[in-house]
Amino acid sequence: MRVIRREWYNVSRSDIFRLVPIGDVHEGAAGCDESRLVEAVKRVAADDRAYWVGLGDYAEFINVQDRRFDPRTLAPWIEVDDLADLAQAQRDRFLDITKPIAGKCLGLVEGNHERWIYHKFERDIYGEIVNGTKQAAGKPADSHLGLGYYGWLQLAFYFGSDKKGGSAIINVNIHHGFVGGRLEGAKALNMERWLWNHDADLVLFGHSHNTATKVAQVEGIDRAGRHYEQVRRGGYCGSFLRTVNPDGPSTYSEIKGYMPLPVAGIEVLLRPGAAQQRDRVRIIS
Repeated sequence: MRVIRREWYNVSRSDIFRLVPIGDVHEGAAGCDESRLVEAVKRVAADDRAYWVGLGDYAEFINVQDRRFDPRTLAPWIEVDDLADLAQAQRDRFLDITKPIAGKCLGLVEGNHERWIYHKFERDIYGEIVNGTKQAAGKPADSHLGLGYYGWLQLAFYFGSDKKGGSAIINVNIHHGFVGGRLEGAKALNMERWLWNHDADLVLFGHSHNTATKVAQVEGIDRAGRHYEQVRRGGYCGSFLRTVNPDGPSTYSEIKGYMPLPVAGIEVLLRPGAAQQRDRVRIIS
């Protein structure tokens, strides 16, 4: 688990920031809706106050030597020469598409597809994506961008040119995800439990490919005995991978009988200048 802190200065009380999760892309799979990824990149690039965070599974990363490999389910852009190092070809395509917004990346988590290729083939493709994003952004090699499989973003907004003019802190808890199941029940319950025991303004999950939001509230008293209420919001961030492969060979999700999920995602609006904590975070889908 890692913590990355980001800071903004001279923020107006009326400013609205946009946070776009990009994960479960599965670049290189025939079912990857690459056009939707390009659209997301364009939205972030066009908005001066828009940023993004990576949720893992940036590409399929199933090499020729992998028992799951099926050449019929590869994306049409993959050529024979790419098979010599399929992970590199998929990595490079993801980095090329996201290059225009590399400098607006707040953090990258590792997904199970990155973890699998490291476990089975000793290939740190996640580290390569983190370093490639840093290079595209012009950041030094020792700058903090990788969160690992799970971590925190602390977003600090200052209403002046220094730290004396007042501030707002929004804590974001991010996990690639661990929840399965075909129906919403298990996913909703796991998010609800997570919101109860993680002191975060916002929680983001990937992995399950569904898009959903959950709101919880906790209460307490501070050291002076004053009562307070804290709203915590959670979001499942969706996927860029189609469940079915139209006019092509059946994908893993079709074979396993997964329910068709829309290619969709969420975006988060941040209003650090809002007077109440409950109004600082809003999830839209």
